[in-house]
Amino acid sequence: MENQSKYEDFFNSVDELINCKFLVAEYKLQKMLQQLAAAEDVCSLIGECLEQFNRDREFAKAFVQDGQGDFMFVPPEEEYKMLALVFCTLVDIDAKNIEFTDFVKRFFGKDTDNPFKNFVDSMIVPFRNLLAEAFGGEKRENTNTEIFAQEELEENDQVQQFNLKEENTYQETQGEDKFVRAQKIAVQILSQLEYARNEFANEMAKKICRAIVRTTDIKDLEVTQSLVFALKSCKAKQVKFLVKEIEDLFLK
Repeated sequence: MENQSKYEDFFNSVDELINCKFLVAEYKLQKMLQQLAAAEDVCSLIGECLEQFNRDREFAKAFVQDGQGDFMFVPPEEEYKMLALVFCTLVDIDAKNIEFTDFVKRFFGKDTDNPFKNFVDSMIVPFRNLLAEAFGGEKRENTNTEIFAQEELEENDQVQQFNLKEENTYQETQGEDKFVRAQKIAVQILSQLEYARNEFANEMAKKICRAIVRTTDIKDLEVTQSLVFALKSCKAKQVKFLVKEIEDLFLK
């Protein structure tokens, strides 16, 4: 029942991202990645897709420029590549490695007045439907245009309302963001180690990362620091750069 609940929470969070306004999309994206981290079966499937995925090559093939100089998104045909590509893109957006507004306008703004709707229909809806198919859930159609019928620039009172209802909860607690980031890094490590060699260091690293995913919600600095120190001690070579990233958050 617990796994089913986490599975439902994840798909609900994807639907929230699909149906939201552009103004709150990054917050909804962050929430979706948190729910994905808690849904172990979904993590395992994404990890399997990432195992076979050449990130640099597939990004170069998917985000292209045509002969007229216009940028566009060309989705991969293989389902596992689509899942891996969307996941990596969303993680990069959340980590601020991709500037979200520029990315959406650049690759999804051609021949449309609503680049965000195009982004959702081209990437998020297919991502959701592939996972729904894998886990026996219901698929959904593309977004309803009426949901996205809004001015490109939001009124000031809407911005303020969002800031009060959505953002302030994160600003009130110092250090909260790094717990969320730690959870996501742990998910990435689990994905990379899912089909790695069955070595002691890798197995211990996976156990510790599962503990990080389960415990970061309580935001106990000592607990997370202890787990990160244990993870560092595993010396799992395949994920050493990710381990260094999470180490920098808590052990510096």
